[in-house]
Amino acid sequence: MRVKDTFCHRVKFSVGDGSTVRFWEDTWLGDTPLALQYPSLYHIAQRKEEYVATVMQTVPLNIQFRRSLVGERWTSWLHLVRRLIEVHLSDEVDSFRWKL
Repeated sequence: MRVKDTFCHRVKFSVGDGSTVRFWEDTWLGDTPLALQYPSLYHIAQRKEEYVATVMQTVPLNIQFRRSLVGERWTSWLHLVRRLIEVHLSDEVDSFRWKL
């Protein structure tokens, strides 16, 4: 597991179909994992190792939280959703490149 974590922290994924990229823990939207960009949401997410395809397959997004989204969490959620609107899955396979 440590090798996998080291690998995942040194690459940036390009999402195709989203079937192999972890939504919260892989770097695919921005320069760090969403878990680091939105820690208040990550800490209350019920399924932390969900894949991008699973989250994005439905509207509303397939994410459940253990607590209500109020205050700063609500603001973070709206910010994240605005960014996700620009993401479009395809039939391509997910790929990665090494971070410099």
